[in-house]
Amino acid sequence: MTYQHLQSLLLACCSVVTLCAQTPDSLKSTQLKELSVSVSSVPKSPLATQSAVLVTSDEMQRRSGHSLMDLLAQTEGVQAMDIGVGFSKPMIRGLGFQRIAVTENGVKQEGQQWGADHGLEIDAFHVEGVRVIKGPSSVLYGSDAMGGAIEILPPSFPPSDTLSGEALVSYQSVSSGLNGSVMLQMKRNRFFAKVRYTERHWADYRVPADSFTYLSMRLPIHNRRLKNTAGLERSANAMLAYRHGSYQGRLNVSDSYQKSGFFSGAHGLPSSANLQEDGDRWNIDLPYSLVNHLKLTSTNTWTTALLQTKLVLGYQLNHREEWSRFHTHNPSQTPPAVDPDKELMFHLHTGSAQLQFRLTPSTSWEFYSGLSTTLQHNGIGGYGFLIPAYDRWDGGAFLLANYWHNSALQFSGSIRYDMGHIHAQAHGSEVCEVARDFHDYSLALGVEYKPFPGHELRASIGRAFRLPSVNELTSNGVHHGAFRHELGDSSLVSEQGWQADLSYTIRRDGWELSLSPFYSYYPHFITLHPTGRWSMLPDAGQVYQYMDAPTTLAGGELRLKARLWRGLHYTVAGEYVHTYDHHAHTATPFSPPATLRNTLSWEAKRWRCFAECQSVAAQNRVCHNEMKTPGYNLLHIGGNVDFQVGGKTLSLLLHVRNLLDTSYLNHLNFYRRIEVPEAGIDVQSTIRLNF
Repeated sequence: MTYQHLQSLLLACCSVVTLCAQTPDSLKSTQLKELSVSVSSVPKSPLATQSAVLVTSDEMQRRSGHSLMDLLAQTEGVQAMDIGVGFSKPMIRGLGFQRIAVTENGVKQEGQQWGADHGLEIDAFHVEGVRVIKGPSSVLYGSDAMGGAIEILPPSFPPSDTLSGEALVSYQSVSSGLNGSVMLQMKRNRFFAKVRYTERHWADYRVPADSFTYLSMRLPIHNRRLKNTAGLERSANAMLAYRHGSYQGRLNVSDSYQKSGFFSGAHGLPSSANLQEDGDRWNIDLPYSLVNHLKLTSTNTWTTALLQTKLVLGYQLNHREEWSRFHTHNPSQTPPAVDPDKELMFHLHTGSAQLQFRLTPSTSWEFYSGLSTTLQHNGIGGYGFLIPAYDRWDGGAFLLANYWHNSALQFSGSIRYDMGHIHAQAHGSEVCEVARDFHDYSLALGVEYKPFPGHELRASIGRAFRLPSVNELTSNGVHHGAFRHELGDSSLVSEQGWQADLSYTIRRDGWELSLSPFYSYYPHFITLHPTGRWSMLPDAGQVYQYMDAPTTLAGGELRLKARLWRGLHYTVAGEYVHTYDHHAHTATPFSPPATLRNTLSWEAKRWRCFAECQSVAAQNRVCHNEMKTPGYNLLHIGGNVDFQVGGKTLSLLLHVRNLLDTSYLNHLNFYRRIEVPEAGIDVQSTIRLNF
């Protein structure tokens, strides 16, 4: 990336008018009373008795991070699985990959979720609010929500005509990352339109280490920068909404493009030669990946006094390529005539449709029912092989009822039935053709009780399931991002599990305490297990195979916030997850360690500052052949301030993450396998202009 590119990006950000805070949409919305972080209304969730956390637009803007999941991981019970500093995958209570559903505009985000190095193709600056639902959510979101759901909330429909916008620029020192985003929105009569463009560039990032380990070899990290970890991202979003009478419709189009390099120690066999500096920390050399995610959604709602009908249609095209100099695990294979360095290519088409009804026959009863279906076709290419081309179909129907006995007592019950079919095509000698049918049910029962003012108790029990993914059924190859040869099992059955969840909150003048324990048992749970056999493929190490085993997860979250004096607040928040594989008698892979955050903050009308100590326990309970990670403590400081300039709002944010430049290993990062520590001290700043 050249200086001219940086200059153009800055000029573009500073030349666009910006947006004032949006006002709440009053159409069929309600205040989530258990969440004190918001003053605006958000659409109500049918899963009212289940443990949930709302992260509002204001809170998102006060946080800092390199991705959407970096922002959400600051919420107890939510973790981010990282690879480098540019990409993160969501985890909720220790469950990730395709056990977590991420929805935007009512449509589940569909990509290559099975890969740890495949992040969410969602613009974090475009997100105005998020609801995190902890625990089984398959009844509402489908089988992939067995561990929970992250629901990106739609923007509010302004009540009056307006023309407004936003421009921001942000910087992260650890990767010399420069981000710019511009947004414009207009409300006129019955129409509401909004567009946003975001561009991110980052260089090879710094780590507090001079070397790393690969297969017992100690190799150098020159100038403490991981070579070829630079990248770029471009995202465009457009929305057109119309509201008249009982009808409201939204049409959304988004496109996200990402290109990023792979650190040599994370893809292929590293050597001192290919780790030498090339004099350009911005270039993206082989090996690298590129991803483009196109998404079109249409949301249509018709509302009457008794009945609300919603129709959601979606189409997504996720295209991913991984490029690396031709190398083969088959001695007889020759380089392709075209694109000889294209190692892998995945081309996933997804079409989806949902029809949902909400019936409110009285003030005591509320019913939801719905149908949904998804069709997928994934093509493959490149000289390598990991998963075959496949087609997948799934569909389901659900019924949910909420009953209010009185203002203090609410009951809920729901049930869902799903069917699915997966057809994986044969690919050379690596995998045979696989055709499987699946069907199973989900259910949930819940209660919300408010015995006294300021006391809220929620309890739920639910059963959820998940269809096996194609990689679990058919993979057979080297997964470079995970440093292993992965082997699927075409005979696997659906994952199935039960979870009991409890949430108790007490609010008093000046303080708030919440406790959320949970317990889960999965008689069928799919994880990768070492087989004890060494792969015949070069540089692949041991073979890991997907296996089904009974598994237990238990733990919870704790949060206490107290006002010490005027605007001075103290918050302590912690989370703990205990996992146990009954077959291997070990923890499950990537079990998050216990974490505690102690935060002291000072808030006034226009500004806020904080200091936080993040304490992470050692993780010694690991799966076979998984590395243990020592505990660590991190210190973060920061603040933000708002100025009124000529009727416009100028917001400045400055955060310093890992102030003491602590060297530590993140148990949820694949790089820990080669002993590459997390990023060192990182100064993150944002300038945002709204009017």
